[in-house]
Amino acid sequence: MTKQTKIILVLAALATLVTLITWQMTGGDYYTKFEVVEQVAAPVAPDDPLAVAGFYENAPPTQTVTRPEFHLGLLPTPSGLLDKHALSVVSIVLPVWLIAGSLIWRRRSTRGNFNR
Repeated sequence: MTKQTKIILVLAALATLVTLITWQMTGGDYYTKFEVVEQVAAPVAPDDPLAVAGFYENAPPTQTVTRPEFHLGLLPTPSGLLDKHALSVVSIVLPVWLIAGSLIWRRRSTRGNFNR
């Protein structure tokens, strides 16, 4: 293995490592998200007739809240060709390894032609 091949493989591995660290730091979700939807406990109004009747005793009322927060996902969830949800670990790492593999393959095939 030549020095240039090793450099290509190290750069591809480094890009993979950085992408996986970013994925873990942003939540480690399966799919890419640009906003987080979660259920939070809602305050109960004292004059609410359902609260007075004891309707919320076992389970407090909740409300759905969305927050703008980026989570890099393992897999893309695009709804179109140029969608922002196409960004994912797979869509970043796969082209890097395809380029590295094709460069190594081309280097080996061109070197083999000169030895004949």
